[in-house]
Amino acid sequence: MNQHLVIDNLAFSKKSEALSGILLLADCPRLQELLHQPSLKAESKAQEIAFNLTGTTNSLNQHFLSLSITANLSANCQRCLSAMPLILKLHFNYLISDVEDADLEALALDNVDDYDLLQSNANMDLAALIEDELIMALPIAPTHENNCVELITQSGEKPNPFAALQGLIKPQKSE
Repeated sequence: MNQHLVIDNLAFSKKSEALSGILLLADCPRLQELLHQPSLKAESKAQEIAFNLTGTTNSLNQHFLSLSITANLSANCQRCLSAMPLILKLHFNYLISDVEDADLEALALDNVDDYDLLQSNANMDLAALIEDELIMALPIAPTHENNCVELITQSGEKPNPFAALQGLIKPQKSE
């Protein structure tokens, strides 16, 4: 899917619409820069992002979007620097508001953990929203859960780094 997914988020939630699809990593250039760059094209096809977006309106006439993301990506292990699978399953809830940013503080909605506030937007780029959420969800320093393969092959008996100095010590004469 190389097209931009643009929706009117308020109308989407009012109509209780649903949208599912797949984004390729190539559609998310900022995210792609932070991940392992595969050398084979077949490997890059495995790196895709499935999403499901649904809109709802509650009894108080509040409009919500619910976004689920499942991403099968490949990151660089910060311990051994090789590729490692990174599977993210994320879920987000957004309250759509037509309140201006300056008035948000007056509503005191910032402390609500059940949902994030999203500005009403007739041209919301869904691909950009998904990419932003994935970037924020990436681990700071991803590492393999178990010992890294390359580190295991290097483990074992290690020579004493001070062994070379052993020959410099002169034996003391006993009197």
